[in-house]
Amino acid sequence: MRIAITGSSGYLGRLLAAALSTRAEVESVIGLDIASPEGSAPVKFRFHPADVRRPFAELLRREGVTAAVHLAFTFGPTRRLRAARAINLDGTRNFLDACRETRLSRVIVLGSAIAYGARRDNPPALAEDRPLRAGRGYAYAYHKRLCDEMCRRFSAECPTVRLAVLRPPIVLGRHVDNYFSRMFFKPKVVYPRGADPAMQFVHEDDLCAAVVALLQNDAVGPFNLAPEGSIRFSELAWEFKRAALGMPYSLLWAVCAFTYSARLVRLNETPPGALPYIRYPWLVSGERLRAETGFVPVHSTLDTVRAWRRSVLDQAAAGRTFEGKFRI
Repeated sequence: MRIAITGSSGYLGRLLAAALSTRAEVESVIGLDIASPEGSAPVKFRFHPADVRRPFAELLRREGVTAAVHLAFTFGPTRRLRAARAINLDGTRNFLDACRETRLSRVIVLGSAIAYGARRDNPPALAEDRPLRAGRGYAYAYHKRLCDEMCRRFSAECPTVRLAVLRPPIVLGRHVDNYFSRMFFKPKVVYPRGADPAMQFVHEDDLCAAVVALLQNDAVGPFNLAPEGSIRFSELAWEFKRAALGMPYSLLWAVCAFTYSARLVRLNETPPGALPYIRYPWLVSGERLRAETGFVPVHSTLDTVRAWRRSVLDQAAAGRTFEGKFRI
């Protein structure tokens, strides 16, 4: 297999490239990104500077790519909505067009369980046949939904390309440093009073292993990635020895909107549109992935959270800061 990875210089891209390079059936891993990768490259890895906002089918054809994984996506909240839309939506469209033109045999797109939306009437565990209901209020979740729907249309129009969409919950691991992980190092951890939903967290190693499992399998369509167990938001704060403050939702929304718009990152990096995800449940079932590929995550939600906490504390002991803004 010659496997192309978009977004290969991101932390998940680097982990996946390293994992694939150890596989005997993988001849080469072709990395595509606008940023050059950091550190030493795996032995089978070859990097090409490429922007997913521009067509790149010829590059895949020239490299003899047989399978591709699409990771290029802006994570979390951003104020550059036009740029995010171009990367997320136009980038996914260009990726699918390139896969169609080069007639790839296997394609994996990294979606997200967040595309289901956090709703009061969500069932205890969302299966793949449930509708995607992420709203426009949180651009990241909405773009994940639109890309997932784009993939469904592509599969209907081009069934010869065997496409699978992987829908994990929030990913954690020692390489994670984003707005969600930094939330637990703010002066106060706040959440909607009277709402403390259970949440799932998947280990970064399990995510890479799930992608590998899908590459080795011909199953198509959406697949949830669900680790064993869940943890409540208040329990997350307790794991990091942070006091969790319940706040009336309307007040929390107003505070969140003000601090986010004022760019008071020391206090808050979360836009108000993301608050439903710590107000309502959005747990997923991983039964389809287990049934069709045999893949079962090694790490439970609690294992993942505690491994993440240990790695963060180890990095703090070494004097690392997050974004240079505050020390753990």
